[in-house]
Amino acid sequence: MRPDEEYVLATLASKFGGKYIDGEDPPDGYLLLNNRRIAVEVTKLVEHINENGKRRSRLADDVPISNIVEQLNEEIGNLIPKNRWIHLVIPSPIKRINEFKKELTRIILNMIATKTHEAVIDILGYVVSINLYKCKHPPKKKVIQSIATKFASTNIQENTQFLLENRIVIKNQKCNATGDADEYWLALFNTYCMADVDSYRGAYDALKLEHNFSKIYLIDGYRRVYKLY
Repeated sequence: MRPDEEYVLATLASKFGGKYIDGEDPPDGYLLLNNRRIAVEVTKLVEHINENGKRRSRLADDVPISNIVEQLNEEIGNLIPKNRWIHLVIPSPIKRINEFKKELTRIILNMIATKTHEAVIDILGYVVSINLYKCKHPPKKKVIQSIATKFASTNIQENTQFLLENRIVIKNQKCNATGDADEYWLALFNTYCMADVDSYRGAYDALKLEHNFSKIYLIDGYRRVYKLY
């Protein structure tokens, strides 16, 4: 079971009671609640980008950047002064990611050594904003990133409708609960921070999709659970 699947199933168990167990993939897991065996399919709602008329998930572009920021935390985090932390604004996607990371690391170390607290730097043709913020209680991770893409759509209604339709249609095709399951739930883990529960409820009502799920829930990063269907 992947970490995001376990997070969602644990959140549902906390919300409704009972316990959860691993599934056959599909489903991702089962919620055992009041003598009922509820099959749960878990999926992420990830922002899609529109590049030249073609929609695709941002993950392929953004994950390599997140990975190098994690590496920066491990490799140079202890060199950042205790009362400071670094915020990076990095464009996506980036080619030659290893060369980019090497040059970014060199620039950050130089900023720490020269006590430079902000800079906008061109690295291999990518403009990066670097800020060393000062505070009494810096975040646990000393390097934090914001990822920007020129292909992002600002139409939240369009994005939420696309995300819901894409995930519900695809996951509905994977429904494969064993015969002793009493219900089949779809749990949507929202990572698209621009959209809230009202956005998704409006999008769901507008789509009028047919599916085989008994219930559809939206779960956010604060362990809040909302019913869409």
